[in-house]
Amino acid sequence: MKPDDPHPVLLSAQSAVLLIFLVPSDGTNLAQRALLTALADSLQAKLGSLVRVLRIDEADHPDVVQSFAITQMPAFVLVQQGIELWRQQELTDETTMVELIRLLLTA
Repeated sequence: MKPDDPHPVLLSAQSAVLLIFLVPSDGTNLAQRALLTALADSLQAKLGSLVRVLRIDEADHPDVVQSFAITQMPAFVLVQQGIELWRQQELTDETTMVELIRLLLTA
């Protein structure tokens, strides 16, 4: 994290985090970005305190995208205590994601 970063990501080491890597905001995929933003908000509402949902934009956090070796967007990565629990590099339905994340975090 850079000291001048306008969007620092600060979380407890105990927290589970779902990172949603957004498609670039180049103007050609505004509908998909809007869909992913709505999905992120809905996932946060459904999962509550079980997980923190963060949207990662490559333009704002290129080092994070690179550190996770994201090659295709959108991508979803679930991390807890520094351990990657799940990764998917395509869009899937919300119900399946919620069930899978709950299963992984409550097992």
